[in-house]
Amino acid sequence: MLPLNHIRFDVPIATKNPTNQREHPMARHRRAKGQRQATHLFWPGWKGPALLVVRLTRVSPRRLDSEDNLPAALKSVRDEVAKKLRLDDDSPLVRWVYAQAQGAPSVLVELSWGDDPLAQAVRAQDVLRPPPPPVPAAAVTPRAAGGARKKAPARPRGGLAALATPAFIRWTKP
Repeated sequence: MLPLNHIRFDVPIATKNPTNQREHPMARHRRAKGQRQATHLFWPGWKGPALLVVRLTRVSPRRLDSEDNLPAALKSVRDEVAKKLRLDDDSPLVRWVYAQAQGAPSVLVELSWGDDPLAQAVRAQDVLRPPPPPVPAAAVTPRAAGGARKKAPARPRGGLAALATPAFIRWTKP
């Protein structure tokens, strides 16, 4: 039996490495849209806290390079899961973990938090090798000619709630 702080569901889709595909952009768009729609259909719902670990396991007959090709193949699923969680997929509130298994093509999605063994393992791994710090926003440079004024850097609206909103809503002009 799974603990109460763990959600697990299977999305029966095949994933491809988009960096090695030579295909028309509309074919790539249709494939990504289908993956997002399949993830949407199988989504069981979420009522947990904001800090969580999401493990995406790609099940396929062949393995991919785990450093760059595996995250690229699962990008559409990651985007839809983040959308369903009402978070930006680069939010610091979510830790994304990738895995692979051999079998019939599908993607296994697992969400865990609190005292779940997956969440505890990721926290223990982060203690040994912490994730890199967030990259600061690039400073806005003035135009070369015309004496244009400098723009102030964008500021977050504030608080933890600002991290849980999509990136295009999160930032405002000062």
